[in-house]
Amino acid sequence: MIAMLASILIVLLAMVVGILIWKHNGTKRRFRERKWAIFILLIGTVYMVGQALRFPLPNPADWIMAVCSPISNPIISWIKEGSVQK
Repeated sequence: MIAMLASILIVLLAMVVGILIWKHNGTKRRFRERKWAIFILLIGTVYMVGQALRFPLPNPADWIMAVCSPISNPIISWIKEGSVQK
């Protein structure tokens, strides 16, 4: 019951913030920024509702590591191989 109320509160607050972002960026004619801000707000809202409903979600730092590790591992090994003195 409390998780459902928390979810509703999160969605309502996100709607208020989304409306404020929409109006602020619309008056300054920042249409691309407005779309990206709403998209990021939507991702954060879905994540927070998932946490409130106690879904098993990974930490966002784990997501970043999952994305960056295939890129960083070859670079780190290349740096280590280049630093060996011959």
